[in-house]
Amino acid sequence: SIDNMAETNQEPVVIIGAGLVGSMAAILMGRRGCRVQLYEGRQDPRRSSQQDVNGLHGMLCNTTKRSINLALSHRGLCALRKIGMEGKVMEQAIAMEGRMIHPPGEADKNKSVLQPYDHRPGHAIFSISREDLNFALLEEIEGMPNVSVEFEKKFESFDSSANVVNVTGKEGDRSSVKARCVIGADGAFSKVREALARVERMNFSREYITTGYKELTIPPTPAGDFAMHARALHIWPREEFMLIALPNADKSFTATLFISFEEIEKIKTPEQLKSFFQEWFPDVAADNFALMPTLVEDFFGNPMSPLLSITCDPWHHKDKLLLLGDAAHACLPFYGQGMNAGFEDALRLDELLEERGGDFLATFADLSKELVPSRRGLVQASIQNHKEMQSKTNSKLFIMKKKVDWLLEDIFPGKWIPLYTMVTFTRIPYHEALRRASVQDRILAAAFASLTVLGGILACSSAMRGFRR
Repeated sequence: SIDNMAETNQEPVVIIGAGLVGSMAAILMGRRGCRVQLYEGRQDPRRSSQQDVNGLHGMLCNTTKRSINLALSHRGLCALRKIGMEGKVMEQAIAMEGRMIHPPGEADKNKSVLQPYDHRPGHAIFSISREDLNFALLEEIEGMPNVSVEFEKKFESFDSSANVVNVTGKEGDRSSVKARCVIGADGAFSKVREALARVERMNFSREYITTGYKELTIPPTPAGDFAMHARALHIWPREEFMLIALPNADKSFTATLFISFEEIEKIKTPEQLKSFFQEWFPDVAADNFALMPTLVEDFFGNPMSPLLSITCDPWHHKDKLLLLGDAAHACLPFYGQGMNAGFEDALRLDELLEERGGDFLATFADLSKELVPSRRGLVQASIQNHKEMQSKTNSKLFIMKKKVDWLLEDIFPGKWIPLYTMVTFTRIPYHEALRRASVQDRILAAAFASLTVLGGILACSSAMRGFRR
């Protein structure tokens, strides 16, 4: 039966997915005065969470870890600021001022080299636990009388002619609710996106890469301190694969090995695993794996998870259906922008509703038109940054170009902006950031070519003078 809406005289905005983006959208829509009904297919992660057996990561949704730590940056912070939660969330975050590069063949972790994200002070990204952030958003929702959340309720279908959403409980019980609209924030394998594809001529793509990831742990030292420099994202770039590590509030690091499925299948025993790390990550293997004492347990106990990109167009159907976050644009994690872009989706929805006077029809159309090309740019930028992190961060040419970019940024403030800065520290649309960076790269290439030609001419001129003498 359809729920009775007469008591409030307002049909709810139904949001599918109570993860980060769905929770953010629910808070923003609730703050606009909308009645919001949030459904989540999983059980309440706060109720099902448990202490990690090693006491290293606080509360976890599952004993099997699959989540790469989040890197919170400007776009995400803007959304948190809008809902008044920036201060609360930042209490749990750790600033990362740059990439700490661990070069090949180096057995001393203290010989790593810091590559700052920016040459100006105060520019940092922030490591935060996905669970901690999700819990904070859900707790905020609990204090909002016009926003309700139901767990273990899975989206089944949407009747667009009647605006009725059908959901199913864990016991197979089915219920229906008449909705003002439906917002799908249910992740890369979105059921709402499938419903949208039935009523719109949607272009959709899903692309996996050969690389997957496996989560590992670097615990605090016996004295309770960070085992490595805390204010950095640590990277062990190894051309075809890499290891990264992000700091946690409990002074551990969440490490992630990115490697092809083909290569990971070659490691079948603890001995092979240790040999692999001794060859490629000698500072991790030093002193009998003091940096990563649970390597064997983590490696063989945690899953190898795939990485994929998703794009679709459009994101909406009239004023009835809308996609946000990974449901609309899943990207590789290498720019740390998945959550930030999803938060910006929800923020931009709120901003456009304000600009359009609460007109959902105009807002949904404008949001889709504006963000589809931007998020395609993000997918492309994330693929590029995978190659950069894995192979270019050890390059002297890469480091030199970054310094030239910073110099030109100082000479032409606001006009010359490095790509990483545009992506991470501004709200410039991602596709526009790529376009501007491409123009800047062509200018630099032309300048270096001109200098090379000029140098050649001067050298020839000097040689000719010597010949005449």
